[in-house]
This record gives sequence, C-alpha cells and structure tokens, in this order.
Amino acid sequence: MEKLKYVIEDSTIAELLGVQNFSTDEAAILELVKNAYDANALNLKIIFRNDELQFVDNGIGMNEEDIKTHWMHIGKSSKVYEIVDENNNKRIQAGSKGVGRFALSRLGRSVCVKSQKKESVGVIWRTDWNTSFIEKKDIVCENGTEITIVGLRERWNKKRIENLCNYLKKTYHDTSMEIRIIADEYDKIVPTHFPEAKAGINCRSNIILKYRDGILTTMVNSDEFEEEALKYCPDIDIKKFVIKTDIVKELKGSELVELIDSDIESVAKELGNFSANLFFRLTSSKEDKHKFMYKYLDTPQKVESGVILYRNAFSISSYEGRKDWLGLGKRSRKSPAAASHPTGSWRVRENQVAGYVLIDKQENSVLQDMANRQGLDENIYYQLFVKILLIGIKEFERYRQSIIRKINVKNQLEQENVKPVSDRVISKPSSVSKFTKDEVKQLAAELKGYKNEGKQYKRDKEAVEARYKYDVRILNVLATTGLKASSIAHEMENDRNAIFESYNNIVDALKEYGMWEKLNSIENTRKSYKNVPYLLKNNDEVSKKLITFMDTMLEEIEKKQFETKFQSVADILEINKYVWERDYAWLSIEILMDEDIIYQISEDMLQVIMDNLILNSVQQNDNTQKLLVSIKASESNGILKIKYSDNGKGLDDKYKGNPKKILEVHETTRINGHGLGMWIVNNTCIMSGGEIQKIEGEEGFSIEFTIGGKL
Repeated sequence: MEKLKYVIEDSTIAELLGVQNFSTDEAAILELVKNAYDANALNLKIIFRNDELQFVDNGIGMNEEDIKTHWMHIGKSSKVYEIVDENNNKRIQAGSKGVGRFALSRLGRSVCVKSQKKESVGVIWRTDWNTSFIEKKDIVCENGTEITIVGLRERWNKKRIENLCNYLKKTYHDTSMEIRIIADEYDKIVPTHFPEAKAGINCRSNIILKYRDGILTTMVNSDEFEEEALKYCPDIDIKKFVIKTDIVKELKGSELVELIDSDIESVAKELGNFSANLFFRLTSSKEDKHKFMYKYLDTPQKVESGVILYRNAFSISSYEGRKDWLGLGKRSRKSPAAASHPTGSWRVRENQVAGYVLIDKQENSVLQDMANRQGLDENIYYQLFVKILLIGIKEFERYRQSIIRKINVKNQLEQENVKPVSDRVISKPSSVSKFTKDEVKQLAAELKGYKNEGKQYKRDKEAVEARYKYDVRILNVLATTGLKASSIAHEMENDRNAIFESYNNIVDALKEYGMWEKLNSIENTRKSYKNVPYLLKNNDEVSKKLITFMDTMLEEIEKKQFETKFQSVADILEINKYVWERDYAWLSIEILMDEDIIYQISEDMLQVIMDNLILNSVQQNDNTQKLLVSIKASESNGILKIKYSDNGKGLDDKYKGNPKKILEVHETTRINGHGLGMWIVNNTCIMSGGEIQKIEGEEGFSIEFTIGGKL
C-alpha cells in the first residue's frame, strides 16, 4: 500500500494562509513583529522605501536547516514557551502555529529573506509565491534577519504609516524590543501605550485586579475627592480600597453556573490566574466638581479609553481597545442610575475606562484563539473570565458610589436650607430690579439649573425606561397573575361556603344513607386509592388551603390598604403575622413593641416590606424544621424604627464582607431567582423617607431600618 501526502501549490498556500488569513496589512505586520520578538531581537526596524517594505532585526537569525525544517514547514514551529534575551529579560514566545510567516504574502508579491546566525554561514531565501529558492553565503547581513518585500499590494502614505505606529503602540505591550519605523520624512520609535498609572495625574482612580486560585483581589488607588470629603465619609478610606472575593461563592445562583456542566470550582481553577490594570477617568462640570467635592475637572494627562487584552507581550486581535468586549456600555444602559442615586446601581461607561488585561499562553491555555486568529473562542472559560473582570469593576463601582452617596447628603441639606430667589420673582416679578449682584447671580444659577434639570429629566426619563424594562416585564407578569388570581377569587366568593362545608355535608349524607361505617371498614380502607374517608379528608384540607388563599387575595387588594392614615403599627404587624403563620406551620413570628404606637402609614407599604423580608427568610431556610422570626418596633422623633431578625442560616458567605450588597437589584444566590425582594425593601424604605441602617448575617439574619412618613 502506497502512502500518499497532499500536495499544495505555493501560490495557494500564500493565498489561503497569507492574503485571506490576515484581515488587514497592519495585522500582517504585527505577525512579523512577533517573529522578530520571538527571535530575541533587541531592535527591529520597519523601513518603507518606494515599493518596498523591509524588516531588519538583530535577533538570533536562521541557517539553512532552520529554513528547510521550520520556515518551510507549515504548522511547525521551533518556538518554546519562554526564552531569555541578552538583557536577561524573560520573553514568552508569541508564535506557535507556524503560519505567521505567511503574513509576507499579504503585504507583497515577492520576498527576499537574508539571515545570519552567529558563527554560521548566512542564508538567502527568495520566493514569488510560485517558486522558492535558497542559497548560502558566508556573510549576507549582520547577525539577525533582513526581510525585504517587493511589489507592495497597498500604498503606504505618511498618514497610514502614522496609523501603523499607533496600532503597534496598542498591540505591543513590552519594552524588551525597540520598534523603529522609518520612511521618507518619518522616523519614530513606537512608544508604549499605557503609562504607569498615577491617580490624579492620568486617572482619577487606578483599579488593579488580581485573580489567583479562585480569589479575586480588587485594589483601588484613588485621588478623586477633596480632603474635605472625609467629614462626610469618616468610615471610608477615600484614597485606598481593597477587597477579596471568592469567585465560586460570588457566582452562586448566577446564570453562568447553570451553563457549566461540571463543577464551577474546577472550571474556575482551570481558567488560571490573570491580572488587570484599569484607569478610571471622568470629565466633570464645575457644578459637579463643587457638588461632589471632586479634585479635578479632568486629569492633566489623558489615556485613550478602551480595554486591551494582552496574551503576554501582544494583544489579541479584536480585543485591541476598539471593541467594548467587556460589555460596559450595555451594563450602563441597563442600569443608568447616577452615582448619587440612593438605591440605583451606578455603572461605569465604556468611555470612562482605559487599561489592559494580562493573560498567559500556558497559564490561561483554556482561553483559545478562534480558527481565524481574529479573537477568542467565547467558550465557558471565556464567559467566566469576563464575569470575573466585571465582578472586580462592580466592587470599584460600589466603593465609589458609597463615597458619593455620603457626600450627596450634604447637597440635599444645602438645597433644603437655601431659599430660591426665583420664588420671589414668581410672586412679584418687579422685585428683580432690586436684586443685589449676588442675588442676580443666584437667580441666573437657578434658571440654569432648571434648564439643566429639564434636559436631565428628558435623559433620565429615557434612562429609567431602559433601566426598568426588564423589571417592568417581571412586575407586569406578577401583577397580571395577581389580577387573574383575584378575579378567580371574586368568582369563587359566592361558592366559598359551599366549598367550606362540602366535606361535612358529604359525611353527613353518607351516615344518613348508612354507608359511612361500611366505607370506614378495614376491608375498604386497606388501599389508599380506595379509602374514601381518607380521600374526602384530603380534599377537604386542599379546599381549605384554596379558601385561605382566596381570602388573602381579596384582603390584600382592598383599596383601603393603599390609604395613608394614622393607624396602629401593632395591628398591621399582627395581621401579617397571622397570615404567614397560618400558611406556614413551621414558621413562628414574635412581635415586640409598644402597642400604643400610632403612625401615619399605609398598610400596603409596611406589608410589602414585611412580606418580602419574611419571604426571603422562608426561601433561604426552607429546610429548617422551626423558623423563628422576631420583629421589634419603636418610634422616635416621628420616625418608625424596626429590627427584623430570624434564626436561620444567615447571609451567604458572598455577602458577609459587605451585607448591603443584597439590596442591589437582581442580587441573588438562588438559581432562577430575580433578586428583587431586598431591593424592593430598600426602595420602599427610602421612598418613605427612611433607610436601611444595619444588616448582619453571622448568626441568623437581621436587618435594622427606619420608615418615614412620606408614603
């Protein structure tokens, strides 16, 4: 049997692996830069001359054997993982697939390669992509490699060469090899794209992420706020922030966990370690600078926005800062709340972040290139990788928002204490003529503020519509379900007594007919499906549960529930206690309060808060034999203060470092959970003029909050 091998024409190889494999000329040039880097070159010159392009490096060079066994062998590479250059710098080899050399065919119609190894005969290789030749000479060039491409397929003017320089600046992330671009009236060394991050100089905050063995460490160095802000943030370090996150625990209940067939812990381990260095920048108005105590309108130095993904020294195609591959824009559109919003979650915009993410060829081998080399395969490891980065960014968002929220308390107090001069103009327009210069300035500022508020209102309206689209869908479904249930309950109301008494009526009839004793005999009750008394009793219990549900539905939609009036808080809580204990035999609720507390409140508001808290306790402790809930209430200075606690398993580990995370919208540990319950609790408290004061979850769960009289 004769063994055969495929034979491919040189021109076909050049077309498939060169012209078609590289999407742009710049991408092809980058491949040749990688070749020089992998050859341990300390210097690389890229020279444009008329219809020629030349690459000159001082790397280790090639000999005849290298040309024949590696250069001409498709899919074979002589490259190892790591090498050390003459300056003792470690380099991780960029190439491995043995196709990068075909980038030459993308650039020109013929190629001449001259290469010289130390203490070796030089070699010259030529090709027109139809035929290739090789010859040997003692000396063909200095140590290293010269590649000359003749018959360029595209024209290279000064602007395009400058764009190439900017492209290489972004895609090459190392200093061990200097790249110099030379052309007519052009001579420039490719600079580094990212400077050393300095808060207050080139960013407001530097966000450093380090993922090691399943733990994400988020570090923030900030110089965004004036020292005066410390007065309003005594418990927050406005300069530094560090938090460690257990990724497996953090992802509990997320959609990503559902997608992973195997154990999430093993997938997180297989992903490997990586790091990121991000620059947060923001251009603010003079008004916002004063309002939020910013140090700067903008930082003196700017770093171009966009996050670049590097595998060791080189970027990965399609992740070079132009594409929002982290989805920051989509995140911010889904949650467009301002950082000062009391309950909304502020998100950074894609134009506010610059920086880079570093992965390793071996350490992160599960992050695989796509077949066309134009990006990464977005497999489960990639999805986890992106998720981890977003978790780190989210920690920064929480940290910054916590500072701004506290500073905003100052702004709210100032607004309450300043009497608008525009009110005087409205009541008496002629008073304008008697205004002082300061009052005129204040009036102008107020009018400008009203104008901006009008514009902001329009933007906020659009943003709110976008933000709550998902939530509204959920609430629409729940509300519609509730209306359907209440409609059925109304329909069944007339039959209520008949349903309630049906069991007793049937039993009495059977006794009257003399059949009850026979049905209760040992012979007729031996098999459960033939045990008529048992079946009737079972149906009776189910019917009573349905009646209870129907009664609850009818009670909770009564219009009076939504009326704000002075009423007994104890009475509202006792009704809530009765309903929950009636439906859950394993639940016991204790109410500790002065029964004389009369507060201006609507039943629905307190009911919504308590129902969501109790529901949360029930769902989190559904395996508990006896769940004990305690509700303590008191009133002071017109504010209702409540402490709710249970004896359950407490907070999940992912929340113990920052318990108030549970108040964020869509935050949940339950698979398929919507994460709205605790957000509704927080939102209702704030809308009433109260706040969540304290959350604990080490021994059971407890939450302390206040309710105002605004609702």
